[in-house]
Amino acid sequence: EFKTGIHFVFNDFDVRSSTNNWGMTTWNRAQIYRVKPYRIGAYIQDKIEYEGMIANIGLRLDYSNSNRENYVLDDFDVLLKEGNGYTIEDSAKTEASKPIMKLSPRLGISHPITENSKLYFNYGHFQTEPSSTYRFRIQREYSGKVTSIGNPNLEYERTIAYEVGYSHNLFDQYLLNIAGYYKDITNQIGWITYTNLNNSVVYSRSSNNFYEDIRGLEITLDKRKGTWITGFVNYTYMVETSGYFGLLRYYQNPNDQRDYESRNIYQERPEPRPYLRANLVFKTPVDYGPSIGLIKPLADWNISFLFNWKAGAYDTYNPDNILGAGVINNVQWMDTYFLDLRISKMFDLKRIRVQFYADVDNLLNTKFLSYTGFSDYYDYLDYMESLRHPWDEGDFKGNDRIGVYRDWDVEYDPIVANPDNDPVIAAENKRRIETKSYIDMPNIQSLTFLNPRMIHFGVRISF
Repeated sequence: EFKTGIHFVFNDFDVRSSTNNWGMTTWNRAQIYRVKPYRIGAYIQDKIEYEGMIANIGLRLDYSNSNRENYVLDDFDVLLKEGNGYTIEDSAKTEASKPIMKLSPRLGISHPITENSKLYFNYGHFQTEPSSTYRFRIQREYSGKVTSIGNPNLEYERTIAYEVGYSHNLFDQYLLNIAGYYKDITNQIGWITYTNLNNSVVYSRSSNNFYEDIRGLEITLDKRKGTWITGFVNYTYMVETSGYFGLLRYYQNPNDQRDYESRNIYQERPEPRPYLRANLVFKTPVDYGPSIGLIKPLADWNISFLFNWKAGAYDTYNPDNILGAGVINNVQWMDTYFLDLRISKMFDLKRIRVQFYADVDNLLNTKFLSYTGFSDYYDYLDYMESLRHPWDEGDFKGNDRIGVYRDWDVEYDPIVANPDNDPVIAAENKRRIETKSYIDMPNIQSLTFLNPRMIHFGVRISF
């Protein structure tokens, strides 16, 4: 079985983006550019079967052309200064941007073991085109000073993926799948900041300088067949490691550069963040129940619950800037979990099918604190300092994670030191701990919790 295909995408980006602050012109910034990049993709694929083994072999070609001149600028070019930035298009030297072309092999092998089980292996290269903002942006302040500039010569972000797994059919009703995978991701895009001697040039330029590798194990139990009930449950244990090549800052002042390079630059320590997803669907058959004219009131109902849980992200709390591995990823956010619901009813009116549905996001209205609620970094530090950490002492010691919160109707009342074990103070501290009154909440109340329960109604008509 042989397949082939080709596609062509042409974009016309006319970007006129700006931020305007009438009170402080220093925050007024703009991005204005017109570019017409294009990309081409082509693939060939062959399916081979031999004594029960099935192999899919493919090759994909990706070609991308920024179709724009590249501005040739020195690292600390005077054209990047205040007053000069708006002359870049007319004054800077240019050269043709370099198109990129990559071949990506793909291989998938499936080998039956018994009538109900198989082993499989997948391998492939995948290319991701850099987004337009990384390639074409020139962001300038109101004064013309350039704050960030794109790179039309960016390479594809490349992922090399491996997967090996085992599938087993259980009772012709359930499919059990166990798979291990590894992804090697290179040429990820980041920003490099350049600063000249007197800070008149301070800007960031995009570069393919980041990398990441992802290792994981996932177990999935899937029930696809069923007149009344279907669903699945998936558990994934995943570990990510990321870092960057070279330096993220370059200073024209050699003293500043030496100081920066002497700091503790490290590869991000891998921390597992397992997650679980489960879907349970209750439905009625399309011909279920009595008819009223063309309508079957009890037929074709669908009630779907989707549950998501993910372990909390790790963060570094180091207000005193102490160097060392012990203060890297030393705190963790709360785990997050959400339950979503969709209810739908389909009406089959011969030539027309009409579906009414309601989506309920965050059905249980669970609340999780968001970083956007902090008015500034000091507000965040006030919150962190108020938490009960494992390294604290006395009543201040605890196991709070980032995200634990005090209800808005509970007045702020911090824990009081009790070195003499005063029973009155101890009782008050116990109350404070139970009510979480000791937590100094973020200052922006309206942005502290961003995922309220939301209900959407809709109708879909099919001819």
